[in-house]
Amino acid sequence: MKQVNILLKSNGEIKRIITDKRMSVNEYTDILNCDYIDIKGLKLNKINISLVFDEEFLYTDKSINKKASLLFGYKQHGEVLCGDVMVQKDVETPEGIISVGFSEEEATVIEAYIKNLKYEQIKFIKQKPCMNFIPF
Repeated sequence: MKQVNILLKSNGEIKRIITDKRMSVNEYTDILNCDYIDIKGLKLNKINISLVFDEEFLYTDKSINKKASLLFGYKQHGEVLCGDVMVQKDVETPEGIISVGFSEEEATVIEAYIKNLKYEQIKFIKQKPCMNFIPF
């Protein structure tokens, strides 16, 4: 079955990546141009989605992805995402939640929502990398 994966480029472009199977970690890292990925689940228009992004983006010179940052919740917590970000649908399976591509109809709805995001008046600031060590 055809799956539509939505790639939010850091330059604002929205690109579809069509697959016929669930994407592998290697495919994500190739598409996102990174070594490690992170996945953040959230709800958008009653659809459970995931944002797949470069886990180490704070240590790179990648540009802030304004659209992905708004989806990520920038206005609530002040943390951006940088570089290209993949948007996928979360599906619950007996093994747990997995991220897969959207149907054509779902992708059209998600793309329309993303295209209508307003961010011109928002000042985006890239947070500093931070690690917290918690002793046991």
